[in-house]
Amino acid sequence: MKLHTVTELKASAGEILDRALSGSPQFVVRGGSVAIISKAEMFSGVEERPEGYFASAYAHPNRERLAFEKSMGTQLGASAGDQAQAY
Repeated sequence: MKLHTVTELKASAGEILDRALSGSPQFVVRGGSVAIISKAEMFSGVEERPEGYFASAYAHPNRERLAFEKSMGTQLGASAGDQAQAY
């Protein structure tokens, strides 16, 4: 394992990146701290869901929860308004 300086990184960035992308992590020292340059695996994110995928979750809403969420939204809105008037 070789520790590169920032000066070496600037002079040989392409070579250092090529080694990192080929699977050999590279280490750069700056001010007593060490940074690692390595290949990152990309992920595709959240897969797409077909239309209606969550329909069953909303088919029979819990009335108590909806009332609670509505009251919290009203209370939070009132609090924000009260705070705005206080200034």
